[in-house]
Amino acid sequence: MPRSVVVYTDAATLSGLKDFARRECADCPTKPYTFSFGQKTEAGNLRARICELREGVLLPAIDELVKRGIAVLAAPQDRDVRVRTYGELMDEADRRTRLATLQFATPIILDVSGEVVPFPVISAIFRGYVERWKAFSNVDISGSAEILRYIRVADFKISCVSTPYGPGAQGWVRLEMEKGRTEEEIALFNGLIDFAFFCGSGLHADEGLGQTRRTAGVGQGGAGQPEERRTRPGRRIILP
Repeated sequence: MPRSVVVYTDAATLSGLKDFARRECADCPTKPYTFSFGQKTEAGNLRARICELREGVLLPAIDELVKRGIAVLAAPQDRDVRVRTYGELMDEADRRTRLATLQFATPIILDVSGEVVPFPVISAIFRGYVERWKAFSNVDISGSAEILRYIRVADFKISCVSTPYGPGAQGWVRLEMEKGRTEEEIALFNGLIDFAFFCGSGLHADEGLGQTRRTAGVGQGGAGQPEERRTRPGRRIILP
Protein backbone atom coordinates (compact mmCIF):
# COMPACT_ATOMS: atom_id res chain seq x y z
CA MET A 1 0.00 0.00 0.00
CA PRO A 2 1.25 3.56 -0.61
CA ARG A 3 2.79 4.95 2.55
CA SER A 4 4.57 8.25 3.16
CA VAL A 5 6.80 8.77 6.20
CA VAL A 6 9.07 11.59 7.28
CA VAL A 7 12.49 10.72 8.68
CA TYR A 8 14.85 12.97 10.64
CA THR A 9 18.44 11.77 10.49
CA ASP A 10 21.96 12.75 9.43
CA ALA A 11 23.29 12.94 5.88
CA ALA A 12 25.33 9.74 6.12
CA THR A 13 22.38 7.68 7.34
CA LEU A 14 20.08 9.07 4.66
CA SER A 15 22.68 8.32 1.99
CA GLY A 16 23.06 4.80 3.34
CA LEU A 17 19.31 4.27 3.24
CA LYS A 18 19.24 5.35 -0.42
CA ASP A 19 22.10 2.96 -1.19
CA PHE A 20 20.19 0.15 0.52
CA ALA A 21 17.08 0.91 -1.57
CA ARG A 22 19.11 0.88 -4.79
CA ARG A 23 20.64 -2.50 -3.95
CA GLU A 24 17.36 -4.07 -2.89
CA CYS A 25 15.52 -2.84 -5.98
CA ALA A 26 18.32 -2.97 -8.54
CA ASP A 27 16.34 -5.35 -10.76
CA CYS A 28 13.03 -3.48 -10.48
CA PRO A 29 12.07 -1.82 -13.79
CA THR A 30 9.81 0.54 -11.83
CA LYS A 31 11.15 1.64 -8.47
CA PRO A 32 8.74 0.86 -5.61
CA TYR A 33 9.76 3.90 -3.58
CA THR A 34 10.50 7.62 -3.76
CA PHE A 35 12.79 9.89 -1.76
CA SER A 36 12.61 13.63 -1.31
CA PHE A 37 15.74 15.71 -1.04
CA GLY A 38 16.98 16.05 2.53
CA GLN A 39 16.11 19.45 3.98
CA LYS A 40 18.33 20.80 6.74
CA THR A 41 16.48 21.64 9.96
CA GLU A 42 17.29 24.17 12.67
CA ALA A 43 18.56 21.28 14.79
CA GLY A 44 21.17 20.55 12.12
CA ASN A 45 19.85 17.19 10.95
CA LEU A 46 17.97 16.40 7.72
CA ARG A 47 14.27 15.96 7.13
CA ALA A 48 13.36 13.62 4.26
CA ARG A 49 10.06 12.23 3.02
CA ILE A 50 10.18 8.60 1.91
CA CYS A 51 7.33 6.77 0.18
CA GLU A 52 6.76 3.08 -0.31
CA LEU A 53 4.62 2.01 -3.24
CA ARG A 54 4.93 -1.65 -2.25
CA GLU A 55 4.62 -2.60 1.40
CA GLY A 56 7.78 -3.61 3.22
CA VAL A 57 10.31 -2.17 0.77
CA LEU A 58 11.91 0.36 3.13
CA LEU A 59 9.88 0.62 6.34
CA PRO A 60 11.55 -2.36 8.06
CA ALA A 61 14.98 -0.79 7.45
CA ILE A 62 13.73 2.59 8.67
CA ASP A 63 12.22 1.01 11.80
CA GLU A 64 15.59 -0.59 12.54
CA LEU A 65 17.31 2.81 12.27
CA VAL A 66 14.75 4.26 14.67
CA LYS A 67 15.35 1.41 17.17
CA ARG A 68 19.08 2.10 17.00
CA GLY A 69 18.47 5.77 17.76
CA ILE A 70 20.00 7.16 14.57
CA ALA A 71 16.71 8.22 12.97
CA VAL A 72 13.42 9.66 14.20
CA LEU A 73 10.04 9.38 12.50
CA ALA A 74 7.73 12.38 12.34
CA ALA A 75 4.44 12.13 14.24
CA PRO A 76 1.31 10.93 12.43
CA GLN A 77 -0.01 14.50 12.60
CA ASP A 78 2.69 15.69 10.19
CA ARG A 79 1.03 16.66 6.89
CA ASP A 80 3.50 14.49 4.94
CA VAL A 81 2.75 11.33 6.93
CA ARG A 82 0.04 9.44 5.09
CA VAL A 83 -0.98 5.88 4.36
CA ARG A 84 -3.66 4.62 1.97
CA THR A 85 -4.46 1.37 0.33
CA TYR A 86 -4.79 1.48 -3.43
CA GLY A 87 -8.46 0.69 -3.02
CA GLU A 88 -8.93 3.64 -0.68
CA LEU A 89 -7.27 6.04 -3.11
CA MET A 90 -9.90 5.21 -5.71
CA ASP A 91 -12.84 4.72 -3.34
CA GLU A 92 -12.20 8.12 -1.74
CA ALA A 93 -11.48 9.98 -4.98
CA ASP A 94 -13.63 13.04 -5.70
CA ARG A 95 -16.27 12.09 -8.27
CA ARG A 96 -17.47 15.60 -9.15
CA THR A 97 -14.56 18.08 -9.20
CA ARG A 98 -13.10 18.46 -12.69
CA LEU A 99 -10.38 20.96 -11.70
CA ALA A 100 -7.12 20.14 -9.93
CA THR A 101 -3.83 21.93 -9.42
CA LEU A 102 -0.58 20.00 -9.29
CA GLN A 103 2.38 21.62 -7.61
CA PHE A 104 5.79 20.27 -8.54
CA ALA A 105 7.68 20.97 -5.32
CA THR A 106 10.90 19.71 -6.87
CA PRO A 107 11.81 19.77 -10.58
CA ILE A 108 10.36 17.23 -12.97
CA ILE A 109 12.01 15.70 -16.02
CA LEU A 110 10.01 13.48 -18.37
CA ASP A 111 10.66 10.78 -20.90
CA VAL A 112 8.49 11.58 -23.91
CA SER A 113 8.79 9.01 -26.69
CA GLY A 114 12.39 8.30 -25.73
CA GLU A 115 13.45 11.93 -25.39
CA VAL A 116 14.15 13.67 -22.09
CA VAL A 117 11.92 16.74 -21.82
CA PRO A 118 12.21 19.46 -19.10
CA PHE A 119 8.52 20.45 -19.30
CA PRO A 120 5.36 18.96 -17.73
CA VAL A 121 3.80 17.14 -20.68
CA ILE A 122 0.52 16.09 -19.08
CA SER A 123 -0.06 12.94 -21.10
CA ALA A 124 3.42 11.67 -20.18
CA ILE A 125 2.91 12.55 -16.51
CA PHE A 126 -0.36 10.62 -16.27
CA ARG A 127 1.07 7.65 -18.17
CA GLY A 128 3.74 7.53 -15.47
CA TYR A 129 1.09 7.47 -12.74
CA VAL A 130 -0.76 4.66 -14.51
CA GLU A 131 2.45 2.67 -15.04
CA ARG A 132 3.40 2.89 -11.38
CA TRP A 133 -0.15 2.08 -10.27
CA LYS A 134 -0.30 -1.04 -12.42
CA ALA A 135 3.16 -2.13 -11.30
CA PHE A 136 2.21 -2.27 -7.61
CA SER A 137 -1.58 -2.40 -7.31
CA ASN A 138 -4.11 -5.12 -7.99
CA VAL A 139 -6.91 -2.54 -8.10
CA ASP A 140 -8.14 -2.37 -11.67
CA ILE A 141 -8.09 1.05 -13.35
CA SER A 142 -9.27 -0.05 -16.77
CA GLY A 143 -9.98 2.96 -18.93
CA SER A 144 -7.08 5.01 -17.58
CA ALA A 145 -5.64 5.49 -21.06
CA GLU A 146 -8.93 6.89 -22.30
CA ILE A 147 -9.17 9.74 -19.79
CA LEU A 148 -5.94 11.28 -21.11
CA ARG A 149 -7.94 12.56 -24.08
CA TYR A 150 -10.16 14.62 -21.79
CA ILE A 151 -7.54 16.33 -19.59
CA ARG A 152 -6.62 19.90 -20.51
CA VAL A 153 -4.18 22.45 -19.10
CA ALA A 154 -6.18 25.43 -17.82
CA ASP A 155 -3.24 27.47 -16.48
CA PHE A 156 0.35 27.02 -15.38
CA LYS A 157 3.39 28.76 -13.96
CA ILE A 158 6.62 26.91 -14.67
CA SER A 159 10.28 27.81 -14.27
CA CYS A 160 13.25 26.03 -15.76
CA VAL A 161 15.75 25.04 -13.06
CA SER A 162 19.00 23.10 -13.00
CA THR A 163 19.14 19.56 -11.61
CA PRO A 164 21.90 16.93 -11.43
CA TYR A 165 20.22 15.32 -14.45
CA GLY A 166 19.92 18.42 -16.62
CA PRO A 167 17.25 21.14 -16.80
CA GLY A 168 13.90 20.47 -15.18
CA ALA A 169 10.54 22.20 -14.69
CA GLN A 170 9.29 23.45 -11.34
CA GLY A 171 6.03 25.22 -10.52
CA TRP A 172 2.36 24.40 -10.86
CA VAL A 173 -0.15 23.30 -13.47
CA ARG A 174 -3.92 23.62 -13.23
CA LEU A 175 -5.73 20.78 -14.99
CA GLU A 176 -9.32 20.42 -16.08
CA MET A 177 -11.36 17.50 -17.34
CA GLU A 178 -13.73 18.27 -20.19
CA LYS A 179 -17.38 18.79 -19.36
CA GLY A 180 -19.68 15.86 -19.81
CA ARG A 181 -17.35 13.24 -18.36
CA THR A 182 -18.80 10.54 -16.13
CA GLU A 183 -18.35 10.38 -12.36
CA GLU A 184 -16.20 7.29 -12.84
CA GLU A 185 -13.86 9.14 -15.21
CA ILE A 186 -13.64 12.14 -12.88
CA ALA A 187 -12.91 9.84 -9.93
CA LEU A 188 -10.13 8.13 -11.85
CA PHE A 189 -8.64 11.54 -12.74
CA ASN A 190 -8.69 12.62 -9.08
CA GLY A 191 -7.54 9.25 -7.76
CA LEU A 192 -4.42 9.31 -9.93
CA ILE A 193 -3.67 12.87 -8.85
CA ASP A 194 -3.92 11.81 -5.20
CA PHE A 195 -1.61 8.89 -5.99
CA ALA A 196 0.97 11.38 -7.33
CA PHE A 197 1.68 12.47 -3.75
CA PHE A 198 3.15 9.02 -3.16
CA CYS A 199 4.64 8.05 -6.54
CA GLY A 200 5.98 11.41 -7.73
CA SER A 201 6.09 12.65 -11.33
CA GLY A 202 8.55 11.91 -14.11
CA LEU A 203 12.07 10.55 -13.99
CA HIS A 204 14.35 10.19 -10.95
CA ALA A 205 11.54 10.31 -8.37
CA ASP A 206 13.67 7.84 -6.40
CA GLU A 207 16.37 10.53 -6.18
CA GLY A 208 14.28 13.52 -5.09
CA LEU A 209 12.88 14.87 -8.35
CA GLY A 210 9.19 15.07 -9.17
CA GLN A 211 7.82 15.62 -5.66
CA THR A 212 4.17 16.36 -6.40
CA ARG A 213 1.28 17.76 -4.38
CA ARG A 214 -2.31 18.63 -5.05
CA THR A 215 -2.94 22.20 -3.96
CA ALA A 216 -6.24 23.76 -2.98
CA GLY A 217 -5.84 26.68 -5.34
CA VAL A 218 -3.52 29.18 -6.95
CA GLY A 219 -3.22 32.83 -6.14
CA GLN A 220 -1.24 35.59 -7.75
CA GLY A 221 1.80 34.65 -5.72
CA GLY A 222 1.93 31.04 -6.87
CA ALA A 223 0.60 27.72 -5.73
CA GLY A 224 -1.80 27.60 -2.81
CA GLN A 225 -1.71 25.48 0.28
CA PRO A 226 -1.63 21.68 0.00
CA GLU A 227 -5.17 20.39 -0.03
CA GLU A 228 -6.36 18.21 2.83
CA ARG A 229 -8.13 15.22 1.37
CA ARG A 230 -11.12 14.04 3.37
CA THR A 231 -12.01 10.41 3.64
CA ARG A 232 -15.46 9.46 2.44
CA PRO A 233 -17.07 6.19 1.39
CA GLY A 234 -17.23 5.43 -2.29
CA ARG A 235 -17.06 2.73 -4.91
CA ARG A 236 -14.12 1.07 -6.60
CA ILE A 237 -13.59 2.48 -10.07
CA ILE A 238 -13.59 0.03 -12.98
CA LEU A 239 -14.14 1.76 -16.28
CA PRO A 240 -15.24 -0.01 -19.43
